[in-house]
Amino acid sequence: MPGPPVVVVGGGIMGAGIAFVARTAGCPVTVVEADPDALGAARDRVEHYERRARDRGGDLDGLGALDVVADLPAAVGAAEVVVEAVPEHLGLKRAVWARIGAAAGDTSLLASNTSGLSIQVLGAASGRPAQVVGLHFFNPVPAMRLVEVVRSPETSAATLDAALAFCARLGKETVEIRDLPGFVTTRLGTLLMCEAVRAFEQGVASAEHIDTAMRLGYNHPLGPLELADRVGLDTLLAILDDLREAFGDAFRAPPLLRQMVAAGHLGMKSGRGFYDHTTRR
Repeated sequence: MPGPPVVVVGGGIMGAGIAFVARTAGCPVTVVEADPDALGAARDRVEHYERRARDRGGDLDGLGALDVVADLPAAVGAAEVVVEAVPEHLGLKRAVWARIGAAAGDTSLLASNTSGLSIQVLGAASGRPAQVVGLHFFNPVPAMRLVEVVRSPETSAATLDAALAFCARLGKETVEIRDLPGFVTTRLGTLLMCEAVRAFEQGVASAEHIDTAMRLGYNHPLGPLELADRVGLDTLLAILDDLREAFGDAFRAPPLLRQMVAAGHLGMKSGRGFYDHTTRR
């Protein structure tokens, strides 16, 4: 049975992954990319997941249609589910949510893929707070089973039920989270990455040995410094600053992290962080 029409606002890595898993669930998907010159790249990201799945022998029968457009109001107005996946900057997200709220239908499920920003604030920006919920997917979306479902004080019970049903359709496991900074995974994971940076800064061990210790000692799939490079050191720093304001000095960013970000060493996205990603496989 075909799924509901889904719009993903933002065609970056996370948006592309969300679009792909929605397509595999039989949903027709429209990706909205604000920059018309970036439409082709956004489509390529979504189709990259499709190619990988086919190469691995995946069953893609019933794959939903894909469209990539720049016209947000027209796309959102025709959607039953809208997932915002633009970069993790509050000002940008609030502006996007004002546009989504102005165009969305009265019964649409409206979700943000934020990793820790206030759903209450984004819902207020939309003018439709009862319809807004957080759906925090994890990267890479096709492989990661978890979605944090975040309910603000204004999120309606009907919206929460619709969000849980949508995640179930996508084959995801869910945990229900109160709308507090960092939710669960970002709050705890960021604290671990912060302490790993501090240990490296203090010369406790090399980056490789810190990561090996956590992979083998705690059965983590990635070490905390590998994860920091994947998340982006600039993103990690911004999250730490937000969480420090909310929860205090346990989240104080190590000076080394600020120095690395100032130097443009941002992890995988720049080619260099705690590891050299131009040569690392």
